[in-house]
Amino acid sequence: MKRQFSMTAVAMLTALIAVPAAAQNPQSAKVVQSFPAKDDVLKEQPLTTVRLEFDKPVELVLLSIYDPSDEKISVYPPDNDFSQSTAPAKVFELPLPAALTEVGRYKLSYLVSGKSVKSLNGYIYFELQGKYPPPKFYVQMPQNGSYLSEPLTEIVMNLDQVITLRSLDLVRMVEVDDGVSIETVIEPIATIVGADTPVTGELTGQKFKFPVDPSLTPPGKYGVKYSFTVSHPDGSVSETTSSAKFKVSVPGE
Repeated sequence: MKRQFSMTAVAMLTALIAVPAAAQNPQSAKVVQSFPAKDDVLKEQPLTTVRLEFDKPVELVLLSIYDPSDEKISVYPPDNDFSQSTAPAKVFELPLPAALTEVGRYKLSYLVSGKSVKSLNGYIYFELQGKYPPPKFYVQMPQNGSYLSEPLTEIVMNLDQVITLRSLDLVRMVEVDDGVSIETVIEPIATIVGADTPVTGELTGQKFKFPVDPSLTPPGKYGVKYSFTVSHPDGSVSETTSSAKFKVSVPGE
């Protein structure tokens, strides 16, 4: 009888010891609700705040949004001040540094951690559409992400809707190493369409073609930045600002 009691006591003691040890094991956290939600299509603009809700308290480390041109917008920590930190919480509602109005697809990236939570890096994709669907490109040259082995001699834009071009700039992306970090600097090459740049041809339509003179030949990373407006049946006007990044390589590469 004593032996049975002793074994029972040992089992209970083992269970009591095991509970704190199990509680110390990091647990996975997950998003249970967000705004914008995954693959959300928002017709109301502008977007001024984002919200994340987790199934357990976590510490928010980073939160960024990448716009339709894949440009990073830092939301948290504000001004990239990493000396700040959030208390563990389940819900985070953060104001954006500037309202999002550009029509297109966005990516929200977040990183959370905690003493009893595994670090989690996740993504939420969403779209800003507005009341009317945005114009789509039938032809865009150069295309975003393209590699050109021949000199760029013209810029071509064919769309499924009538637009009015407001600006069109050719830029170069240059990586600058200051010894601490490498930063990408955008250098303007030419303003093809602008308030002070005379352009021959109509800037309202569905098809556009502009010569690049002199042609773009030096190898490197480049981009075409543009903005246009669209007039809608209800009299409203929407504006889109975007870019297409491309690379010019050495002929034969």
